[in-house]
Order: sequence, then structure tokens, then C-alpha cells
Amino acid sequence: MRLFTKLTFARKRIALLLALTFSLGVFAQDRAPKLSVGVGMGIPVTLFSVKSKMVGIYTGSARYSFNKTWSLEAKLTSNTFYNNATGNPKKTTLDGTPSDVISYRTPVYGLTGVVYYNLHNIFGLNRTPDSRWLPFINGGAGYNWYKPNATYANGAKMVKREFGKPYRDFQIGFGTRYYLNSNIDLFGGVEYHVSETYWLDALQEATNPKLDQYLNFYAGVSIKLGAKPWNNLVDWSHKNIENPNESAKDYSKMAIDGTIGLPFLFTPVGHKITGMLGLGARYSFNKAMGLQLNYSHGAFKGTQDISGTPAIGSPDAVKDFKTKINQFTLRAYFNIRNLSGESQTRAIWNHYAIVGGGYMGAKGDATFASGLSYKDAKISRKPGIQTIVIGYEARKYLTHNFDLIAGVDFSYNQSKWLDFGYDKKNLNNHLYFHTGVTYKIGTNKDREHIDWSYSNYNNYKDKTTTIEQVPVIEKPAVEEPKIDTTKMAVVAPVEPVSEPIVVEPTPVVEPTPEPVKPFVQPTPVPTPKPAPAPKPAPAPKPAPVVTPKPATPEYVATDEVTPPPAKYNVIVGCYSVNKLAVAENTKARLARKGYEPSIYRSSNASKLLRLAVISTDDKAEALKVLRKARKEIDPYSWMYLYNAQ
Repeated sequence: MRLFTKLTFARKRIALLLALTFSLGVFAQDRAPKLSVGVGMGIPVTLFSVKSKMVGIYTGSARYSFNKTWSLEAKLTSNTFYNNATGNPKKTTLDGTPSDVISYRTPVYGLTGVVYYNLHNIFGLNRTPDSRWLPFINGGAGYNWYKPNATYANGAKMVKREFGKPYRDFQIGFGTRYYLNSNIDLFGGVEYHVSETYWLDALQEATNPKLDQYLNFYAGVSIKLGAKPWNNLVDWSHKNIENPNESAKDYSKMAIDGTIGLPFLFTPVGHKITGMLGLGARYSFNKAMGLQLNYSHGAFKGTQDISGTPAIGSPDAVKDFKTKINQFTLRAYFNIRNLSGESQTRAIWNHYAIVGGGYMGAKGDATFASGLSYKDAKISRKPGIQTIVIGYEARKYLTHNFDLIAGVDFSYNQSKWLDFGYDKKNLNNHLYFHTGVTYKIGTNKDREHIDWSYSNYNNYKDKTTTIEQVPVIEKPAVEEPKIDTTKMAVVAPVEPVSEPIVVEPTPVVEPTPEPVKPFVQPTPVPTPKPAPAPKPAPAPKPAPVVTPKPATPEYVATDEVTPPPAKYNVIVGCYSVNKLAVAENTKARLARKGYEPSIYRSSNASKLLRLAVISTDDKAEALKVLRKARKEIDPYSWMYLYNAQ
């Protein structure tokens, strides 16, 4: 009953502090945003009498910024200090020294209030809008709840079934924030903690009693609620830009990741091939960063030949084992390609750095050299085996709904029991080589997932383009008359002017010139001479015949250049028929951007090539593509209506 009262009182204090923080934050969102939340992980360096193995300290926090300099944070922490291989020998009498402890395990949960003071004014960074660094100092205090368990050198054990009276914890530190974008900060630093207890390492040293202390080196991600590039979190107000008054791009942000692959356990017992699968729900806050709640299930197997009589507990005594695991982790995904900026068009591959942590439950079967065996033996205790995950993942864009994924995770597992050989130097860490698919929730052909954002993406939340703004002429195209080129004068071809008009103009027919009459040399009249008999007149010379130059051969449609197959055609460029090579180059450039362009010629007599990005009988679809083309390709793109004659 007493414990229940303590926990109830603690919960009330936690709820009151969080409610106050969030209330101030909600009120503040009316002006400059002041509320942010964060998750982080730290690696402590303990200054205990019996040092802890490497562990992770997980944190979740809510921070309220009063102004550009001061802020207050409420922080929840969770970790487990432990050492299960001190190497101390057994002895009959305890003397209050570190040699008394064989092993210990101390789960700790805490609630802390932290005050931050930003140093950017002192260093002059507030006068440099391009700077992404925000150094700070901090200090705070709070209450921690703990449950120490230990085994001592004389065989005695201390086992706490419930959390006892909380102890006070004080901290000071320094660090920095890094501006990733208006919504996301990265942060990191170091904190020095003084805990008002001796029992984090399960020992109150008699010869040199001192409170347990440790350094926490940490890093994490902060989400700035309600912030925009033109209205940043008040800490970063010196980075505000002019409001472009442009609607936000409309991306989906949720995804489900499914993987299957091969685990590899680091164990001195021979490893056998097994399988593992994973399932994760991921939310991307922006193009550069997301969080995933991940579940993995699999098994580790091993077998070896044994000679002699190895000591019990040694990996050499394990004949074979099979350990099934259930791993739950929270992971941060950093899109490496998008950390530096967006490409012009959607990429094909994305690459991610992954870091996270959580807990693992494990149980298994084992057979030993002595003949002893276990069946469904529980290896982990609540809340489980602490695990820290780092990894790499690559994604290939398949469709707007699906991605192909492949990667590898490394899990640092705080246990030596996964192979049932606990008396060894190294922990049982593991790798997970995997592949799988991602299903992007809420996407369609006109709405991408934010991981695949690009600068030319045109799907805005504000869709104000109306049909009346689209120049469409609803009359059918007129078949152009053919011209008898044999009766035309030879003239130089005229380069067409780029036409922003909707309907192809009827070509002007040049008047047919009068046929040229052949020139006939006149017959000379001889001067009459007195002669008895006049001579006959000479025969006339044949007139020269003018041979007309052959006319330009008529352009004939090919497989690549045909009449449009459908009525509605979105045209992004027009070219003379003798500029086919230029049209082909533009077509290739648009294809590299993800379009499917085609070159059309309405008839064999037409002198124009039209470059279209769609030809369809669906008017609504054509209008949608027209709006997109006006934003991404050419603002003078237009609709051509084609009716086959």
C-alpha cells in the first residue's frame, strides 16, 4: 500500500509537469513556436565502485522555450546499469570493497526538469543566419526510481521485487543543437550526474563511501512543433526567411516495412543458418528523418563437438542450442540523400543511416556436455535484454505504393546467455542481413511519400487551378489540304515560329506562278542583196528548256512520329518537321525526369511536330497533367484536341 501511494504521488507530479509544459507550448503556438519534443540515447561512463558495462540511457522529452536564450525541459529516462562478469572470486566474508560483488543489475527510471541557456548570443552565432549550430549549457534535478539486484562473493543475493524509495539526481552539462531544417534539430552533449544513492552498483563501499556518479554522452533528435522556415522555433528566430505565401506540398508520411533475412550471432559455439523476419511502422517527419517502431522475430542456432569435461557455464560445454528472440526497438531513420537537399526530380535510390534501441525477450533449448539439457528456458527477465541497434538500409523506388529494401542491422545485446554459454568475455551481439518491401500508406500516382520528395514536385495542398484557366478549344482539328508541289516555285523553307496557339493554323497556299514560256531565238532577217536568186532562211535554233529543281520530299510519318492516338494531348513544345533531332533531344530530357513524352504529327501534310507528355481520351486526367506540366516544364504548355479524320 505504501509503494502504491508513492507511485501514485509520483505519477501526479509527472502529469502536472507535463501538462504545464504542453499548456505553455499550445499557448505559445499563436506567435513564434516555442514547443519541441525529442528522443535521445546516451552511453554512460560510470564512476561507480563496480563499473557498469556499456548500456544505453533512453530519453523522451518536452521542451518549452521562453525566449531565444532560456528554455525548460521535462525529461523521462530509462536505463539499466549492470555488470555480470566482474571476475571477483568467491569468499566467505564480505569486507565492503568492490571485490564483494560478483554481478549486479539495476533498472532505473527517472523524471527530471532541466533548464537550458543558449550561448549563440555570446558566440555571435545569432548574427550569422547561415550558421546551423546552437551551443548551450544546462542544469537540472529530478527523482529516479530503481530496483537493484546483486549476487555477492559469499553467495548472498539481493533481489528487489519492487521499486523502492526514489532518490534525487542532479546534473550539469553542455552540448549543442544542429539545425537540420525548420522542423528537425539534432542535438548532442555530455551530462555529469550525481545520484543520492550508493546502490546503483549494489555496493556501499566501506573504505571509501561516495555517492554514485556517472557521465552521460548523449545524442538525439528534436521535433519543433508548428515551426516553418519563415516562423522558426524561437531559439532559431534569427534564421527566419521571408514568407513565400506558397501552399505546402502534399506528401504522405506513413509506411509499413516488412523484411526477411538471415541473422548471425557472435558466439564461440558453431553457428548454423536460421531465419528472421521484421515488421515496422514508420513515420517520416520530413524528407530527412523519420521514426520507426520495429518488431523482429527469429532464432539463433549453434552446435559443436565436445571433448573432455568443460566447466559448466563455459561455451565449450554447450553441445547445441536454439534461442528464439522477440526484439522491440524504436529506431531513427536518417535519409542520407536528403540531408543535404532535394534533387530536381525524384531519385531511384534512397540510403538510410539507422540508430535506435529497445529490449529483447529470449528463451531457448540447450544440451550440455554433462548431459544436462534445457527446454524453453527463459533467458531474459522483465523488461528484457537491453539492445542498441545501428544499421544501414537502401531503398529502390518501385511504384508510388511500394519500395524494395535491403540492408543490415547490428544489435548490441547486453547478454551473454543467448548461446547458453555465459562464462565468457564477450556479449552475444548479432547481425541481421535482410531484404523486403515497403508499403507507403496514402500514396497514389499524384501523391508521393515524403522520403521521395523532389524540388519539382507539384502536388500542393492548395489545388486552386480551375478548368476555365486551361485554354481548350472544343472544335475538331481540320485536315490540311495537300499542295501540288510540281506547280510550286522553288522557295527556301520558312522556319516556323513557336506557336502558343491551340489549333494548328491552315497553311497559306502560295499562288501558282504562270508557266514559264521557253525562250525562242528570233530568226535574223538578212539584208537583201541584189542577187539573181534569194537564199532560203536558216532553220530556227531550239529554245533552251528550264528544268525545275525537285521539290522538298514530303515528310512521311514513321513509327516514332505518328498522329496522336487519343483526343486530349498536352503539348509542351512545337517544332518544324526538319527539326526532328531537336524534338528528340527534348523528348529524351523529359524522359529522364520521369515523363513519358511522345512526338506527334497530325497528318502527313502537317509541317509541325508536337511534343506531348500525354495523349488520352480522359479529359480530367489530361487537365491534371496539364497543370503539372505548367509547373514543372513550361508555363505555356497547352491542350491540343485531335480528332482523327
